[in-house]
Amino acid sequence: MCGIFGCVGESDVTNFLIDGLKRLEYRGYDSAGLCIQTEDRNIEVIKSSDSTYPVDVLRKSLEKSKIKSNVGIGHTRWATHGPINNINAHPHFSYSNNISIVHNGIVENYDFLKKFLIRKGVIINSQTDSELIAHMIDLMLCSMGNLESAIFSVSNMIEGNNTVALMYKEIPDSIFGFSTDPSGGLVVGEKDNHRFLSSDSFALEKFCKSVTFTNKDDLVIITKDSLNIIDQNNLPRVPKNINLNKESYIPKNENYDLQTDFIIEKEISEQNHTLKNLINKRMSDKSQDAFPEINRHRLLSSKKIIFTGMGSSYNAAQYGSLLFEDLLEIDTKVEFSSELKNKKIIDPQQTTVFAITQSGETADTIEAIRNTKEQGAYVVSIVEEPNSKAAINSDSYLLLETGKEISVAATKTFSSTLLMINSICMYVASLLGKDNLTIHKVKEDFANIDNNVQKVLDCCDYDYQRVSKFISESEKVFFIGKNLSFPIVKEGSLKIQEISKINSNSFIEGELKHGPNALLDKNTTVVSIIGPGDNIKKSISCLREISSRNANIITISFAGNEESGNEELNELSKYNFVIENNNKYIFPILAVIPLQKLAFMSALNLGLDPDRPQNLAKTVTVE
Repeated sequence: MCGIFGCVGESDVTNFLIDGLKRLEYRGYDSAGLCIQTEDRNIEVIKSSDSTYPVDVLRKSLEKSKIKSNVGIGHTRWATHGPINNINAHPHFSYSNNISIVHNGIVENYDFLKKFLIRKGVIINSQTDSELIAHMIDLMLCSMGNLESAIFSVSNMIEGNNTVALMYKEIPDSIFGFSTDPSGGLVVGEKDNHRFLSSDSFALEKFCKSVTFTNKDDLVIITKDSLNIIDQNNLPRVPKNINLNKESYIPKNENYDLQTDFIIEKEISEQNHTLKNLINKRMSDKSQDAFPEINRHRLLSSKKIIFTGMGSSYNAAQYGSLLFEDLLEIDTKVEFSSELKNKKIIDPQQTTVFAITQSGETADTIEAIRNTKEQGAYVVSIVEEPNSKAAINSDSYLLLETGKEISVAATKTFSSTLLMINSICMYVASLLGKDNLTIHKVKEDFANIDNNVQKVLDCCDYDYQRVSKFISESEKVFFIGKNLSFPIVKEGSLKIQEISKINSNSFIEGELKHGPNALLDKNTTVVSIIGPGDNIKKSISCLREISSRNANIITISFAGNEESGNEELNELSKYNFVIENNNKYIFPILAVIPLQKLAFMSALNLGLDPDRPQNLAKTVTVE
């Protein structure tokens, strides 16, 4: 999940390098490093692995040293091989110290190549697979005498989807880059007298109006005077420039100035704004015109709908599958992208795939897009980033209107994805002539969702803090729900795992009796979501059983169930969050917000940084 950034220019590029890496920290923040050519053409390396914000450390080091450079490559690391330390931090050097590299990916034939290099007498300094690439290029260069040929040779030797940028001491003022990723691993662009290379387009949005996505096995060569792309036959490839859509950066709104040190808290608070924006764009009275990006013919001719994603996106995909079946009575499947990427689709020409990946850079989902599209399915991606690989590789893409989500844990993008799926449902209903009273009522209720969201956000912080203590002091946390609420309890459990590092699991409510009940005790907290349309009496019966085993209970329920519910829920629960909306399609979107806030506050109770959870990155860019 590492980030790669490189820049060559006629003047100092160190600020460009830092700014580019800062935008790539979402791909990994275990460590960061720079390799720069100084004004006297020596090579200077700066690394940081002892900070939660390693790029900031690099910035301070550069300011202190006052080093200037017109060429450099940088890296943000998410560790896959070897622990987090400066030895394993990038850049890595070859045995001659002539070649320095930064790398994203996993070298799948690592063991074979390591043994090969050791037999050649090469000393391996780190525990990374990345270092081997530098040694292999140096070895091939000695054998072949030509750097381009050496790089092509090594790109054919290493297995897996790998992206590399490198500098060669004997060819100053130059950066070389290649990728073995079929979906393209490098993005290059130009601005004035500077040329850039990166692992994704978001890092270049600040600098370039247009970019070029490289193909698998292309070799990129950038200097202060030129940007060239050649294929393995040494034939030039004419760059196809793609204009960058600038919509992806953080939107300015009334909540962005919230006084907090935490990005995730700002992003949670933005949800009333982002959801309203999406409703205004996608849920108009003219439903049939709401999605001009979608090919109506392909969608309506589809006999099968597949939703796919990973992590939070998978939870949203599961919600999408349940919603389509419930509201539209359309047979729909949900698949993990890591499984779908290798699956054969039955009747692909009559299949529509909705691929959910907020960043648009999730490796498994991009591969699932590629696999299903190659088979002939119609693929629509749902993304926050219009210039992402997912958007570019899909037949169509739908933009979440959230701006760039920076914090690792998905919050505003998750709720917006649920809303996007509801909007697609409204659109399909209109096309199919199912625009009935139920649909109209859903649209009407969605029009005021921002008020509902704000009420949930404004729930007394004292209550959130009090309830979060039950979670942070528990050994185990269970989340239970059913129907449309089940993907929400899965998301709540995931948030607690991600942000708070607490042992958490999610279950269908009825599943508790089939094993999980054995784990209930006074050190367990159970969070139950009871939504409109659920059998409340059955849920209360389940909670009574949980209470009899001394577990702490927290509930999220809806207003208007006084007859059979709220009073007893208040008695059974340590706290009952009441959502002032009884529309079963809207309730899940509102119910996820208390779970986000509880996860955030639980992390604070435990002294953790909720923006930088341990061992995680925003985007999983390796399989």
